[in-house]
Amino acid sequence: MKPQLKVLLIVIAALFAAGTCFAGETLKQFGDKKGRSYHADLYNGNSCDSCHNNAKPTTFPPDFVCFDCHDGDELIQATSRPDDEKWQNPHNNMHYGKDVPCMECHGEHQENKSLCAGCHSFDYPNYKK
Repeated sequence: MKPQLKVLLIVIAALFAAGTCFAGETLKQFGDKKGRSYHADLYNGNSCDSCHNNAKPTTFPPDFVCFDCHDGDELIQATSRPDDEKWQNPHNNMHYGKDVPCMECHGEHQENKSLCAGCHSFDYPNYKK
């Protein structure tokens, strides 16, 4: 392989890795609210009460709202790890099982840090802060 091509591939790989590591790229401005780009359809003419209990929320939405669109078992399967790391699954782990509230790790309007990162150093490469 030519050295220039090798350098180019390394640069492209680094840029791709940076884009997937810095999850802030998923935050987007929708009018006067910031939200996740993958939830853009929720901001198209909908009010806050499409997820929250009221139009002027002061608390996180309940988990059942998340599960209206996201399947819990599919999340567990998608975030499963090899057998020797199986309890490092953020959606089914040895400390909380399947009972971690969604908003402990996932925030719609700001960057968040995974709950596990408070004590552990294992990585979730697809986690979007």
